[in-house]
Amino acid sequence: MNRPAANLFFAAIAATLLSLATSAAAQAGDLTIDVKNIGEKGNVMVALFKSSDKWLGKSSFGTIAPAKSAGVSVTFKDVEPGDYAISLFVDENTNGKMDTNAIGIPLEPYAFSNDAMGSFGPPSFEKAKFSVGKESKTITISIK
Repeated sequence: MNRPAANLFFAAIAATLLSLATSAAAQAGDLTIDVKNIGEKGNVMVALFKSSDKWLGKSSFGTIAPAKSAGVSVTFKDVEPGDYAISLFVDENTNGKMDTNAIGIPLEPYAFSNDAMGSFGPPSFEKAKFSVGKESKTITISIK
């Protein structure tokens, strides 16, 4: 991922999480995200995206949880049925942003739903996408 794209990508996640955007609930269930392999430093910043046209921009939901070596579980309430994808990172130094090196490579742990990986950048929405129905759902994401 080139530096401008990486900075834009991680700035969008941080801005979304800090604003904690939410959407109106319809007939909806809860979505629980279990995050594994975290460590104990910092905060886990989780963004939930509803559509591919907003992927890695402004998310539908966002939350922050303190990092714990045993893992972190966050729940988004009243998630409308549809296709979603998750992007998250561990803000180890709690500065509210994803730190990168001089060429834009992330210096802090990150992951995506479906444990999706991209080639020279983040994965596509399609690779990270999962479906949510009217029932509550739990997914697990492992930081590599």
